[in-house]
Amino acid sequence: MAQITSIILPFFSLIALGWIGGKTKIVSSEGMRGINGFVFYFALPALLFRALASRTPSEIWQPDILLAYGGATLLVYGATRLIAKRVFKLDPACQTLFSFGSTMPNVGFMGLPLIIGLLGTQATVPLIVALSFDLIFMLPLSLFLLETAKHADGTNPLGKILRGTLLNPVVIAILTGVAASILDLRWPDGVDYLLELLGRSAGPAALFAIGVALFGRPIAENRAELAVMSIAKLVAHPVAVFIAFYSLGTVSGLEAQAVLLLAGLPTAGNVFVIATTYDRYIVRSSSIVLVTTAVGVISFSVLTLYIDPLIAALRPLVP
Repeated sequence: MAQITSIILPFFSLIALGWIGGKTKIVSSEGMRGINGFVFYFALPALLFRALASRTPSEIWQPDILLAYGGATLLVYGATRLIAKRVFKLDPACQTLFSFGSTMPNVGFMGLPLIIGLLGTQATVPLIVALSFDLIFMLPLSLFLLETAKHADGTNPLGKILRGTLLNPVVIAILTGVAASILDLRWPDGVDYLLELLGRSAGPAALFAIGVALFGRPIAENRAELAVMSIAKLVAHPVAVFIAFYSLGTVSGLEAQAVLLLAGLPTAGNVFVIATTYDRYIVRSSSIVLVTTAVGVISFSVLTLYIDPLIAALRPLVP
């Protein structure tokens, strides 16, 4: 437990320091956007590209992980969308953001540095496989549903979705990293060191920016919706992933460990960004980021503490 705490606390402390920076006005909202811009356009793509390009294609293409994680994510996404429609009577756009906030983990800004810190660099590939599913499938799916609700007159948003997805710097990094892996590309040591430096800065900068962004976020008035979203993200999502791995029975212990921890992460900040862009469900989208990040300090620590017994339950089923 002491070892787990010594690794987890610095990450959440960075978030707290960012919150203090926002509260004291040391870091303005413009400064936060600058930090986010650096992470999103430079540091995180460098981290993902280098991680993928240095792997073989067989390490990257792991259909069992995609099937387990992707199937569990889609199951929770569909269930929460049904709850949003039947129980809370939300409109289609809000239903999408409800489900998106219930299933989109903060992988890039929190999951990669946190889980790699816990498990080591060997956990990078399964994390990126799961992240690729979120970016290549879940994000476009949510955008497609939002665009469909926005263009109720029948306007086809497919071209816009494809352009937005393919021009996403994280997606570009993933695609070019995969291409470099397939082509077995090599580059000078100086370039590799630059990529390493940028990649190392992604985690600390992003975690600090999350703290700044969380300052001043209002809590949603409809607490029932927020409670369901939080339970879905922090409990139902990792449980569904565990059941999927248990049913599949072909994924190694380390892979299951990394992806199960990933599923237990708080909601990603881009849920709030997308809600703001579409001017729908803004307050509750910001609240779900705040609440799951705060509660995640406890829930993720508990999941980390019991991850070994959980994986031990899978071991008789895996190679």
